[in-house]
Amino acid sequence: MKRLLFASIIAAMAFTACDNNIDNWYSETFDYSGRFVIAAECDEYADDNSTYHDAIEAMIYNTAANTANEIWLETEVAGTHIKSRLSISGNSSSFKAAEAANTAKPGTIYIDTDYGLAPFSSAYAAYFRVPTAAGQSNDGIELYTRVTLEEGKIVPKGAITPGGNTSDSVYLRLTLHHDLVKFVSYELPAADWEDPAVPEYGWRLQANSNSNAADADYDEHWTVAGFRYTGFPEDR
Repeated sequence: MKRLLFASIIAAMAFTACDNNIDNWYSETFDYSGRFVIAAECDEYADDNSTYHDAIEAMIYNTAANTANEIWLETEVAGTHIKSRLSISGNSSSFKAAEAANTAKPGTIYIDTDYGLAPFSSAYAAYFRVPTAAGQSNDGIELYTRVTLEEGKIVPKGAITPGGNTSDSVYLRLTLHHDLVKFVSYELPAADWEDPAVPEYGWRLQANSNSNAADADYDEHWTVAGFRYTGFPEDR
């Protein structure tokens, strides 16, 4: 039995050593780290709110540098996965990040049309302005490019779960920012022209055109709150 137990321990250690998803086993941000079941509310767009029943989670964990004032925050808002590396101050009972941090994977890109903004996808191509030459420009916006953590709190045994269990609570107040972007027109391949003698043009995102939205009205303000994952089925 002891031999089998020892073999199991060795196997578990080998598996952990190969798990590249763990930044650092000895975490300097242990007091923050965890997996939390959350509900999210947006001040501006209530239709994007989520509840515990949507099974959305937030993950907080240390970076590869393993310093006490840096964390990764991963969660989901409005159907968009948010992952940001935040430089924080304070402690787990009250912390914040003074500067906005880039997200690892921004959200949907929109293009300006005569009817307002539309997602930049083929499904909405009928609404796009029709360029008449190469090199013309158009405006747009890319969602959820940066995150500011305005306030954070983790309270030990501060939550009663939906199943009636006691767990740690989490509270995050986030400002999510969008970037203004530019589109540029280009000539489509001749094989795609309706009339072989008449050139046609399309839009594409201009490389390195992202710029911080100057108008704070673009910002979204979110409250993310919940409890540390318990594993009990009654809490999901």
